Amino acid sequence: MKTIISILLFLSLALSTSAMDGYFKADTVWYKFDNMLVEVASTNALNKTPHKMAMQGRIEQIQKVLAEMTILPPADNERITISYRDQGEDMWVWNFKEIELSRSKRDNKSLVVFDDGATFEKDFGRYCIYFSYRAMEMKIFVDDLEDLNFFLSEEFETKAQQSEVFLKKEFGENYKKGILAWLDLRGTDVKAYYQNNVKNGLDMLIISGGIGSGWVKNRFVSDINFRLGVSFSKKGVFRNLYAIDYNMMYDFTNSDNDNFFELNHFVSLAWEHNFSDVTGSDKWYGFSVGYLVKRNNDFFKENTFKVAVNKKINNTFTIKPELYFNDFFKNVHPGVRLSVAF
Repeated sequence: MKTIISILLFLSLALSTSAMDGYFKADTVWYKFDNMLVEVASTNALNKTPHKMAMQGRIEQIQKVLAEMTILPPADNERITISYRDQGEDMWVWNFKEIELSRSKRDNKSLVVFDDGATFEKDFGRYCIYFSYRAMEMKIFVDDLEDLNFFLSEEFETKAQQSEVFLKKEFGENYKKGILAWLDLRGTDVKAYYQNNVKNGLDMLIISGGIGSGWVKNRFVSDINFRLGVSFSKKGVFRNLYAIDYNMMYDFTNSDNDNFFELNHFVSLAWEHNFSDVTGSDKWYGFSVGYLVKRNNDFFKENTFKVAVNKKINNTFTIKPELYFNDFFKNVHPGVRLSVAF
């Protein structure tokens, strides 16, 4: 039991460390004010609103920096982008600021098109202020840098709170699908166009097989395995996988007697979780409990169980530290296997 707890504690630390790399931002909301367009891409549109992101302090900070710089105004067909990034010096401290200025041509149109045909032009402003954080990216489009003072006004506070109330009312606190929304805040009421993000993934049925090898009870073993499961997605990223695994293990005990087909059969219930929020960069860890349903030699005792944790290295290889025991944690033996999926 102490061994199992140690393994789980180690995995918990490893998971918390690896999950800090980045985040998949499934929600995008555009906020249209009189002289400004704000675009926010985030992991949660309700928690990453301009009102909740303390914009007054952010704007005052960047204004102090810009006051000490000389910036030539953009030409009629140009846009100046001022990028303000949080670059973490380690996985828990995100306080190193990086500011970049760049110029780009404004020779094309950028549109937001909804499923019902509603179209909005987001090619607005001669300046773009770009904030980049782990769970949010914000772009502020203005024609004049003086327009940033709007964030310091009571009108901004009122309209930002108004938009926040609207989003909560329309989507609720526990929405699961991504959001695409355009909020027009130029009048007294919020005019909104919104839909679920169609780029979100679908739940998936998993039917797979593979081979593997490892070291169990101080002996080399090989196995053939099959899996039937279902994987559920949230905001475009597969999160949880639930599966039944069937494993046929060969331990070479009687190989000298030409008994090559004395396989021991295990059935396991498995759960795996993807700790990454970055699409295409999965970090799958899992846990399973299995039982010896068919015993063909004396390599395993009757009523043998196994528990395993696993780390998916990539789509092909998975490493599995395991513990085997019979009855209630009698004759505990460690093991480790490497599985190859096909």
